[in-house]
Amino acid sequence: MVNDKQNLHDKEKKDSFDIGSRSIIGSQNRSRFELLAKNKDESILFKPFFYVGFSLFLIICSIFIFFYVVTYVLPPMKQAIKVGEITYSRGDVVRFIRFNQRMSEDLGVDFEIGNSVFEALKTILEGELAYQVAPRYGISVSNERLDKQIEILMGYIDNAEGIEGSEEHKKNIEESYRQFLNKTSLSDYEYREYVKRTIFREELRSIVSRDVSRIQPHVNVYEIVFTSPDLSLVNAIEKKITLGNNIEEIALEFSEDKEVLRTKGNLGWLPKGINQELDKIFFGLNEDGSRTLPVGKLSEQPYYKNEAQVYAFYYISDYIEAREVTDKNFDLLTNVQFDQFINSFTDEYNLWIDIDSDIYNWINSKVLLASNAEFMENVETISESEGLQTYPN
Repeated sequence: MVNDKQNLHDKEKKDSFDIGSRSIIGSQNRSRFELLAKNKDESILFKPFFYVGFSLFLIICSIFIFFYVVTYVLPPMKQAIKVGEITYSRGDVVRFIRFNQRMSEDLGVDFEIGNSVFEALKTILEGELAYQVAPRYGISVSNERLDKQIEILMGYIDNAEGIEGSEEHKKNIEESYRQFLNKTSLSDYEYREYVKRTIFREELRSIVSRDVSRIQPHVNVYEIVFTSPDLSLVNAIEKKITLGNNIEEIALEFSEDKEVLRTKGNLGWLPKGINQELDKIFFGLNEDGSRTLPVGKLSEQPYYKNEAQVYAFYYISDYIEAREVTDKNFDLLTNVQFDQFINSFTDEYNLWIDIDSDIYNWINSKVLLASNAEFMENVETISESEGLQTYPN
């Protein structure tokens, strides 16, 4: 009896061990511990492939990020202008051109993007320098004047009694100003700072203009233009001049200038000092004191006009030692004097402008891109508004 009980107990123990054993034995007669160990070995085996794949992923992402930063993030942040300790980025130049473009368009004035880059760089530098040197010349700009200038730039120049200063007038200005800032993506602070420096620049320019004399030597000049100078034609012109033919008739016959029918080749009375290179031709003297280009003679060498890409021969019909400068020419003389005045601060304020063909093209492309995007947005807005219109049956 005792033996039977012992055998039964041993059998139950064996059965329970077999059940436990089966619970940890896999289909391939491997225990779970063996399977875990095998999986661990396999995971270690495949880890290098995972690391290589992940590394390649990081490298590809880094390349894309690098090119994105180099192409879109860094260029707008690069310095374009430096005046003392103050710098302006290429992005600042683009924004400056954009708000000038918007103002021109709102006032119905044509805006030439091609020339705007150089003008913008020059204007920003001069405005910032004028702002920094203003205390030397007693220049200041009040908030009232700044507000008034912004109103003028917005096109609100009507001073009719009862309109200016009214609540409706103020609301119209505020709404136009808000819309303008939205179109140019400028903040109120940025725009006011740009306008403020423009005022300082004009004030400083006005001070410089006081030293420009209204009385200057003048020459009455005629211009005969060729796209490519022909020696035989030049000889024919000189022969006609020698024979006493009228210079206006000669210009009409030979000049390839598009405006010759209107101007007959006459550039009018030009004062000394507008163009240094032309001054050498019009006012230059030889060693013996005689004029480089005598009155009644055609210039011997053609002058290449780079912007128009044409060659010009000049003829002086008259010379006056002292003549009053016209307003238009006085403005040109003031520009020359102002440029020289600004350049005199180059060393003191470390004036610096970074511009080359690549930068020029980059800035132009960004302005054009913004203009095209705005144009398409306006087209979509118009289309949507037209789509909402209802027409009578």
